[in-house]
Amino acid sequence: MVKTLTIAGKEIKNRYIQAPLAGYSSRAMREMGRRYGAGLVYTEMTSATALVYHNEKTFAMLPRHEEKNVALQIFGGDIPTILKCIPVIEAESEYDFLDFNCGCPVKKVIKQKAGSSWLLRPDELYNLARSMVKISAKPVLFKIRLGFDNEHRNYLSIAKLLEDAGVKAIAVHGRTRAEGFGGEVDYQAIAEIKKELSIPVIANGNISLANIDQVMNITQADGYMIGRQSIGNPKIFEDLIYHEEGKQIARASIDKLIDDVLIHLDLLIDEFGETVACRMMRSFVSLYLKGVYNIKPYKIKLVRANTKKEYVDILRELKASQII
Repeated sequence: MVKTLTIAGKEIKNRYIQAPLAGYSSRAMREMGRRYGAGLVYTEMTSATALVYHNEKTFAMLPRHEEKNVALQIFGGDIPTILKCIPVIEAESEYDFLDFNCGCPVKKVIKQKAGSSWLLRPDELYNLARSMVKISAKPVLFKIRLGFDNEHRNYLSIAKLLEDAGVKAIAVHGRTRAEGFGGEVDYQAIAEIKKELSIPVIANGNISLANIDQVMNITQADGYMIGRQSIGNPKIFEDLIYHEEGKQIARASIDKLIDDVLIHLDLLIDEFGETVACRMMRSFVSLYLKGVYNIKPYKIKLVRANTKKEYVDILRELKASQII
């Protein structure tokens, strides 16, 4: 029996969550995650400022009524703008949870006093969180890091103030902003947060099938957020579920891998049109086909494909090359 995760009274069918990934977490990627069993999926972080100004491209990123089990993540550095965007997204979108990003380490985000820079302003952060909770019709979640840098590892006080503000769950990336995405993930720090809070704590940072047991044992977290490991590998969610159930995990066949590439491509085409979709798919296709025999010459062709027909033709050649 797979354990579930309950946030603000809503039961999520398992504890495996697809992380928000800038440039990747479109509707297509979310759907692929859901098809393979992800309990909860995230939008990529969405600018509160762009939403307030009704930016057409940003509006197109919002989840719609046909999506289920989705968290909409927003970011920003100005409290009035962030609060003003909430009624906008409630009128324009359908989602289950509203998440606020306090973890992004990217310089251009930090310059806006957004992302991880909030970790340096705990009083303002508390006021923001409390106001979001009051305004939002949906449960509010926050995604944080362990601190801005090693001199400001204030994760326990940040986590506690967010809980005090009424936030319903916290996802914790086990690195500081200064560490970015490199170096060891401090799962023990996530365990410390878990011990101190009564709301769900979601562990994040380099989680994979290979280390999931270790991460569970150390953190005792309520949920597990999978980020880069899920790019071009939505099957990781099925694998994690099978692992928890004690079922045998089989490697995907070449037919299944190709099917997944083309399903993902079709979903992107529905969302963005063929030209943009084929360009976006280049970021995924090599990862879907990672480990396939003699993939290199086909990979070179695939990352230059400009039409669906080109993808189909190259993948047909690839499949034929696997038959001995």
